[in-house]
Amino acid sequence: MVEFECDILTPHRRFFSGKAESVTFVTHDGEIEILASHEPCVTPVLIGQLRLRSEGQERMAAVTEGFARVKGGRVDIFVDAAEWPEEIDRPRAESALERAKNRLATVALRWQLDASAAAAARANNRLAVAARAPKPPSEEKAE
Repeated sequence: MVEFECDILTPHRRFFSGKAESVTFVTHDGEIEILASHEPCVTPVLIGQLRLRSEGQERMAAVTEGFARVKGGRVDIFVDAAEWPEEIDRPRAESALERAKNRLATVALRWQLDASAAAAARANNRLAVAARAPKPPSEEKAE
């Protein structure tokens, strides 16, 4: 499969940099898959699962809001946060989801509802991606 240069950046780190065969992420119109020779574009990236195919392997990551630029045989994705499944702290994500659900049930102002809904979406996304991570050997023995 034909490859292209791909960088996934957050304000805190270079999450991925290298050759990719495809990258798929969520936009306002649903999922978009970028392949080599894709038409140039700039598109928003929404909270969701990003799938990256590189070196014949597909990896999934949890990403938050940002944008992607496709131009000149490369893809640059800029998001607020990105995590591989094994990096996600599940108890922390579960706690964040609980807090967001509680706020959604009690707030009345529109901006508070929007902020709480976004927090719940981020936590749900992180948990969905974390559920796909292989368990560490210590956890497998405990079961």
